[in-house]
Amino acid sequence: MKKCLSLKTFDLIILLPLLFLIVGGGGLFIHHVRQIVTDSSQAFGKFQAAQSSVQQGLKLRKQLWLISTTPLGLEDATLTNQCRTDLENLARKNIHVAPHVETLLANLTTMQEIRSHLKAIQQDLLHINQNARAAQTLLNQSALLKAKLQELVHSLPTLTQSLEAELTVTQKLATQLAANMVSAKEAENHLLLLFLFIFGYVACGIYLVLRQIIKPLKAVDKYARRLGTGVPMPKLPNSRILEINDLSATMENLAAYLGQATVASEKMATERTHFQRMSLFDGLTNLYNRRAFDTTLQQLWSKALAEHRPLGLVMLDVDKFKVYNDTCGHQAGDVCLRKVADALAKSVRGADVAARYGGEEFVVILPNADKNQAAIVAERIRKMVLDVKLPHPGSPTGPYVTVSLGVTAQVITNEITAQDLVRHADQALYHSKENGRNRVTIYEPGAQNTEA
Repeated sequence: MKKCLSLKTFDLIILLPLLFLIVGGGGLFIHHVRQIVTDSSQAFGKFQAAQSSVQQGLKLRKQLWLISTTPLGLEDATLTNQCRTDLENLARKNIHVAPHVETLLANLTTMQEIRSHLKAIQQDLLHINQNARAAQTLLNQSALLKAKLQELVHSLPTLTQSLEAELTVTQKLATQLAANMVSAKEAENHLLLLFLFIFGYVACGIYLVLRQIIKPLKAVDKYARRLGTGVPMPKLPNSRILEINDLSATMENLAAYLGQATVASEKMATERTHFQRMSLFDGLTNLYNRRAFDTTLQQLWSKALAEHRPLGLVMLDVDKFKVYNDTCGHQAGDVCLRKVADALAKSVRGADVAARYGGEEFVVILPNADKNQAAIVAERIRKMVLDVKLPHPGSPTGPYVTVSLGVTAQVITNEITAQDLVRHADQALYHSKENGRNRVTIYEPGAQNTEA
């Protein structure tokens, strides 16, 4: 038989993976969004560093311009050294402007050399008075050097232009990154709201399944287990599921039908018991009837034969019952038979079986009884019937109803049948009737029957 899953387990198998997928997908999305935010934050940090470099470069440009355009700029060793140090720091912080810084450092050295040469030339001009040609040559050299110095000065904006271009790009990147950070934060908030909504929806779905399906089905299952047990049936809960309501109504109808069927079954059982009793017991005397006697005698005979034990039998007959019946009436005759049966039932032993053999004849089976024990029981029956003192106007034995009894008992062997016991007891009963009635006669095989 294939294993079946409960509806609750089935729902959990379907809903839990869905919940895990939602949680996992949402967590992965949040991770990506947070990664974007982290990368944007790092890029923004780089932007701030680049912006600081650009600002430092602009400051250096002013220093370089001051050094290159003022007569005393290159002569100020402190200012020049500070400018060199700042340029080297800028080159270390920003690899993009490092080549320009190296060129500027080289130009700055050249400018210092040129300024030194110019200063020497000017000093030489002051001391040279030999000829105007030499002075003119020096002046021309000075003019050429000054032109070269101006050219070097005009090359300074290259650094500032590259720095300003990088600053513009970096500002655009910073703006975009800031917008991305805002969008990512909004997306994260929206996703959290969506996740909370889905989680609440799934939770409500599970609650509805448990309340509207699982709980009613469990109630129906418990209801079905109580069917036919006689236990009071509870009211089935209502459900919003149409099929479950139909199932509940069907179960209630089935319970009502089973209730009616149980009543009918109990009635049939009572009638069957009554019919069984009628088939085994005599309706007038409440003793076993002839059919039950024959069956029981055969069973006890087989048991005695198997165990090699004795079995006794007593047959009795109401003396002159026809006369009593004709004199007192049939209703009085029925009363007489019932009283005799009561006296008989009170006289026998617990293991003995009393039965109405037919008409006014009765018989008693005595398991494990020898002749003496059977005779004692028979005599007790005779006296008990006599003690009833039921008047019998036509009796030849006295004023009251009496009985005649025949007794037989012997160890059962294969030579003795149950019918033999009945025949022997009947012969002893016949002897009691022939010898004056109201007496007990014991059957003796192969000899004359004797009175108890």
